[in-house]
Amino acid sequence: MAQPKVLLAENIPGIAEWLQQWCEVSVFSQRQPMPEQLAEADALLIRSITQVDEALLEQAPKLRFVGTATIGVEHVDVECVKRRGIAFTNAAGGNAESVGEYVLSAFLVDALAQGYNWQAIAELDVAIVGAGHTGKAAGSRLAALGCEVSYYDPPLLKTGDKGVHDHWQRVLNADVISCHVPLTRGGEHPTHHLFDAEALQSLHQRCLLINASRGAVVSATALQQRLQQPDSPRVILDVFENEPDLRAVPIAKLALATPHIAGHSLEGKAGGAVLVANQLATAFGYPQRLTVDAVLPDVSRAAVDITAVNSVTGLASCVHGIYDIKQDDQLLRTGPTDGERFDQLRREYRAQQPRRQLSTQTVICGNQQQQQWLSQLGFSTQLAEK
Repeated sequence: MAQPKVLLAENIPGIAEWLQQWCEVSVFSQRQPMPEQLAEADALLIRSITQVDEALLEQAPKLRFVGTATIGVEHVDVECVKRRGIAFTNAAGGNAESVGEYVLSAFLVDALAQGYNWQAIAELDVAIVGAGHTGKAAGSRLAALGCEVSYYDPPLLKTGDKGVHDHWQRVLNADVISCHVPLTRGGEHPTHHLFDAEALQSLHQRCLLINASRGAVVSATALQQRLQQPDSPRVILDVFENEPDLRAVPIAKLALATPHIAGHSLEGKAGGAVLVANQLATAFGYPQRLTVDAVLPDVSRAAVDITAVNSVTGLASCVHGIYDIKQDDQLLRTGPTDGERFDQLRREYRAQQPRRQLSTQTVICGNQQQQQWLSQLGFSTQLAEK
């Protein structure tokens, strides 16, 4: 039997060698594959910058499988794919921990800037918008810091989930808002321009708004106008309505701005890639399965004692020693903001020294309560020997 021909996006790490054991693999590096590549492809593996629509599918008559190594699927016309009898999968939850750590790192930068101590952090009301994989990953970390965290998710509430609410005004009154929703334009609860002019105007001056979901959840025009006002909230964006072209974005007025890389830790990207690769193997009847551990290089870090992270400053230093979001902010600020450079920043993101997650750092704890706290933040832990 001929090997299936797999067309693989260049920015999906760790799986090409494994796929080559049973597939014929071609790689594409631009946003969209070339027509001659699509013409021969049995399977297409992508990330969020590639649009899969009727026009692309018309060029891929042999296509039997489409997989996106991302949680979101807004870049794929799923109904069109299914109408053609093509199998489809995404990587639900694959990079959730990476996004959670992005929010943690961003929050700690802001906490230091505001001079927060543990008591001040405990008084913060946090609204997580969207209680899916990434929302829960972000919320659990901020709850571990002592924040009062609630989850706004009307669709989930309708399923009977008692851990969420649908009180929009509660979100607008929050001290910290972190967005983790898909981009939807229809239905009872569309998320397109969820934060429009009216919503943004309702946010108080001490509010911190973080968007690591989809750019158009926050109206670019309304945000630009709100940031001109002296009582504007602090805003951290990883995604932008008109990306990849950011020339109209007031980056100088954002607290932090990064090039759509919240989920791009090595573990996050590898996790999504492995999920999709294994679904591809199932679809084509290949019996072997790949694991995340098999594609991740080892990391050697000396264990640190719990005393190093007892203070807000100490914890921030430890977190930022592993993932310092300020480095990614500087990447975006120190150069042109055109679409070509934005794509380049994403494509070459930390190529020489990949971003790793907090789980690569072990903290030695004095008791099980400390272990639970640090594990919830994402660290590996071990009890001190007595």
